[in-house]
Amino acid sequence: MTAAARDLSPLFRPASVAVIGASADTSHIRGRVTAQMLKCGFPGRVFPVHPREVEIMGLKAYPAISAVPEPVDLALIAIPAEAVPGVLEECAAAGVRAAYVFSSGFAEEGGDKRAQQERIREISRRTGLIVAGPNAIGFMNVTLPIVASFTPAVDLSALPRLRAQPAERRIAIVSQSGGLAFAFFNRGLQRRLPFSYAVNTGNEADLDLTDVGEFLLDDPGTGVILMFVEQVRRGAAFMAMAERSLALGKPLIVAKIGRSAAAQRAAVSHTASLAGADRAYEAVFERFGVIRGEDQDDMLDIAAAAALAPEPRGKRVGIVTISGGVGGWLADALESQGLAVPEFSAELQGQVRNFLPSFGAAGNPIDITAQAIGTDYRLRSVETLEASDEIDAIVVASSLTNDTRLPLEKARLREIAAKRRKPILFYSYPLPSEAARAELEEIGVPLYTGIRGVARGLSLLAERADRRRALAPAATDGRSSGYAAALRRLDAAKQTLTEAEALAVLGEYGIPSPRHRLVRSAAEAAAAASEIGFPVALKVQSPQIPHKTDAGAVALGLLDAREVAAAFERVLAGAHRAAPDAAIMGVLVQAMAKPGLELILGVSRDETFGPLLLLGRGGVEVEAMAEAMMTPLPVDAGEASRLVARLDRGRLFGAGRSRAARDRDALARLIVSLARFASDFAGRVREIDLNPVILGAEGEGIAVVDALMVQERPSGERA
Repeated sequence: MTAAARDLSPLFRPASVAVIGASADTSHIRGRVTAQMLKCGFPGRVFPVHPREVEIMGLKAYPAISAVPEPVDLALIAIPAEAVPGVLEECAAAGVRAAYVFSSGFAEEGGDKRAQQERIREISRRTGLIVAGPNAIGFMNVTLPIVASFTPAVDLSALPRLRAQPAERRIAIVSQSGGLAFAFFNRGLQRRLPFSYAVNTGNEADLDLTDVGEFLLDDPGTGVILMFVEQVRRGAAFMAMAERSLALGKPLIVAKIGRSAAAQRAAVSHTASLAGADRAYEAVFERFGVIRGEDQDDMLDIAAAAALAPEPRGKRVGIVTISGGVGGWLADALESQGLAVPEFSAELQGQVRNFLPSFGAAGNPIDITAQAIGTDYRLRSVETLEASDEIDAIVVASSLTNDTRLPLEKARLREIAAKRRKPILFYSYPLPSEAARAELEEIGVPLYTGIRGVARGLSLLAERADRRRALAPAATDGRSSGYAAALRRLDAAKQTLTEAEALAVLGEYGIPSPRHRLVRSAAEAAAAASEIGFPVALKVQSPQIPHKTDAGAVALGLLDAREVAAAFERVLAGAHRAAPDAAIMGVLVQAMAKPGLELILGVSRDETFGPLLLLGRGGVEVEAMAEAMMTPLPVDAGEASRLVARLDRGRLFGAGRSRAARDRDALARLIVSLARFASDFAGRVREIDLNPVILGAEGEGIAVVDALMVQERPSGERA
């Protein structure tokens, strides 16, 4: 699905580093970069480069990169912007494999500075030099270690402890915002979370966050990736990376800014106007199990569970608490996030009763009560639930301000957690002591100080686990048998197809529509209606009138030939009033579809992610309906069924008091057919809008009642 990931080892795991622009003056960026490189414990060689200095911070300095006597993997560049391209050329000529550019004064300033940044991209592409930045704050590899940054947010004294953490799955941070990359790290450090990398990608002249994400997926020590995203530059590559993260079981937790309505694209069809930029990101995130974070603490809550707990096999949670009130509050929070807190079976309750005093509760939550302080009831409860098949995750609510039992239980809890059969999360309702934080860090389980963080972290990981289990490659067995005929029809049409043309094209892919005929006179209309069968609808066909109802160019529910003939003249007059210069191709006579549920189904091309399929409530008021689901192509039968279920949520398609269940299978088949057509013509057809689509009761099928299609402008056609 994607090209091989770039080997970024010279950048993130260098054996030797040159600091170009090195300085001993730590009041400047270049001095702080130099100082942190020398103080972080980097095990390789460091070569300061400065045109005039002989020695910097006790190391010999070299006048140029070409004067460094040994091979250099990575150049850290902190010099004036105008000098950067020339220095990059020198680095490439000297055999340097990667460069990280701190310097500002490029595309972020606009104007001719953009051309300066383009020079960086061109040098990288031409020479093969990996370039991160410019306008970047730095990066950190905790396990090497290397801190290539001028930020004061890195506590260098904490690196030995972080490196010694026993975590097998560490958290990596990738941010397009310089300050936030290390802000996440700084906050997580207070929570004793295990980290592997923190990376700011800067202006991304060459290397972008998707490149870094691919590298981290291949890193054996990284199990979770946090991303702060302002803009994805390569949509297809990002989707491939996200899909791979799902398949590998390495959660991708993303903050994406830019949800405002101003980001919505304007387009000719309803589908495109619904497919605003943020909704496209939401569709991609949902499809590939990307978890969208709300703020820093929320993302770290999720990351804590993802890094320190195994993937849950289901949504059943067992609670162990010393406070009945806290246990009930936890149960409410967990269930509000879609998790279940089931009552235990009599057998499991009996196992708990074997050690629990009579005043405790064994049903779920297990309330060992405050009287259990100083006993092993908490540990025995955790052991019992860990061995039970009735639950998929365990939440332990304790008061860890001064917990004397935790040091005694540490070894056994560590053994239980190491089995990684199910997640175990601790929640301390008073603030925990530093000693308790350290004990749980050593045990290897996440600690929370807020109920919402526990519930949301566990719930989102369970949802992602469901999505990963359902992950299957979409079928790619070549083009449909109807491709050649559909292509001929598209070649014969103009950029915007009439409804009659669009229905004919879609018909080659087996997409159903009511019987219809194109006519050019009132007499032909009456004759066609008599043959098709009443009632019928009349619709003016013109590429310049894509939304016929708004133009008064539609007549519905006509019951006899006389009504048809009169309506023919009426809809033509409406079309001429609305668009006097429109080219009228005729009038479509179409059988009225049976009443049913009106839906919209369409495809539009997002600027970042390419074709997206949309399913929602349909009809003339579609823009007022925010409820619509989207997903990127391709779409197979399983994904189509998921899309239907997401829109339904038990409200639209099931049987009701006065209606039969809807034909969900017919809708899923239509989605697959439309997606197949859109995939086959991804470079040719820009927008498809089927609205309304009428979904009948089970066994009655589905009908496309109106269709709009826009293709890329054929060569030679005038706008």
